[in-house]
Parts: sequence; structure tokens; C-alpha cells
Amino acid sequence: MRNRLFRKITRLVGKAIGDFNLIEHGDRVLVALSGGKDSWSLLHALTYLQKKAPVKFDISAATVHPGSQGFDTRSLEERLRLDGIPHRIIGGNILETVNENLEVGTNPCSFCSRLRRGVLYTFAASEGWNKLALGHHLDDFVETLLLNLFFNSAIKGMSPRLLSDDGRNIVIRPLVYVKEEMTRQCARELGVPILGCSCPYQGMSGTRRAWVKALLSRVEMEIPQVRSNLLASMGRIDHRHLLGRNERKDSSLQLRPMENSLGGNGLDEPCSQG
Repeated sequence: MRNRLFRKITRLVGKAIGDFNLIEHGDRVLVALSGGKDSWSLLHALTYLQKKAPVKFDISAATVHPGSQGFDTRSLEERLRLDGIPHRIIGGNILETVNENLEVGTNPCSFCSRLRRGVLYTFAASEGWNKLALGHHLDDFVETLLLNLFFNSAIKGMSPRLLSDDGRNIVIRPLVYVKEEMTRQCARELGVPILGCSCPYQGMSGTRRAWVKALLSRVEMEIPQVRSNLLASMGRIDHRHLLGRNERKDSSLQLRPMENSLGGNGLDEPCSQG
């Protein structure tokens, strides 16, 4: 598929790769393929760019089997075979672990997601894949920012490139500039098989994220660029205008006298972190 939408997605993915140094020469990139619209779009964008990029890198896909009987990967495996994309199914007994360890008040989908990532981290490290590509798109970035603001009292979102806590994996999110509606349409036009999670907890959580989605849709009617603006704000952080009670006490963070009444900066310019 080489239509306008796919070209736009690959252009945005290429921009993200360049802006955040997501893929470098010699990288081995493992794409987490859930079988949903986002991971399919990411996989096809990266395989297309692999043929065009000035650097050489390897790509493979991996799917974590949750352990539920209804999760049938045959159509997914057949499509990947036809596309010539290497792929592995990883068993993780995710559903069993969730059933045995889920506590009251814990979001089962969030718990499951953490378990899946743990399985992927272990597999990637053991098989020598130094980059793990996840299919989080622009909407995920801004929704996570607002969820943390509203419900966790934290200014915290997602990072396009992140070193895992154990230092074994570099997680990349090349769809950071791609809106969800684009991946929905892309998957439809690709004709890829969409797999549901076949989880008994499906539909029992996610009300807060759904609320944030609805909120953004309403705001978007008044401010069409609100999602892009929120994403951009994550890279334009002015620490001087936040509370910062635990800031390091060094000269670069201290208030300085006004140079004079007619010129000079007065206060040091804040650092911008992206």
C-alpha cells in the first residue's frame, strides 16, 4: 500500500526516528505486535522505512500469547508469512497471573499491560534485540499526560525513547506524531487481521481513559489543534514556573539580581527538556 495516508504515516514515523534518535545503524528492532490497529500500522511503517533508510537495521515482530483459549493467532501468523516478516509467539501465562494476583482496585488492563511488557523485555534481552518498539500513538501520549494530571497529581506522560528500569532494553515509540484515527484507517486499508485480546476482563476498566478521550473530543471542537498542542507542551517545560520544592540547590537554579532596569535577562532562562 502506497497511498497518501500510508505515506503520511511513514513520514511522521521517520520524523520521530530522526527527532528522538529512535533507530540507529546496526539496531535490532523488535516490534511488539498485539494484533491491534496500532501495532500493525507501526510494523508496516517500519518495514517500509527499513528499505528506504540510509542506515541498516533488523526488524522482527513478537506477540505475547495471554494464555486465553479464544486468542487465535493463525490469521496473524499467515499474514506475516505472506508479508515475509519474521515473527515469534511468546507464551506468558498472562491471564493466569492476573487471576492469581489482581488486587481490589487494580486496573486489570494496566496490570496485564505491565506483565506483557515484562515478558517482551525478557525475550528481547535474551534474543539480542536492543530496541523494543511499542505502538503508542499521539493520542496515547496526550491522554496519559492528562490522566496523570487529573488523577495522579503528576506532570508525567510517555517518552518516545526510554531506557527500561533494569537497563536491559531501550523502548521506542515511533508513532508519537501519528494520531489514532490514522492507524485505524491504515489498518483497514492494509487489510490486516485485527485480534481482540479475548480477555474476560475486557470492558471492565478504562473508564477514566474513555472520559479523557471524550473530554479531548469536546475541547477539539473549540481548539482543533489541542492534541498536537498538548504533545508539544511535553517538550517545552519551564521548570521555573512549576513548584519545584525538591530542586537541586545550585547556582544554575537560583534567582539572580536584575542586571539593570533597561536591559539584561533579570532571571536566567529556563532549561527546556524534550
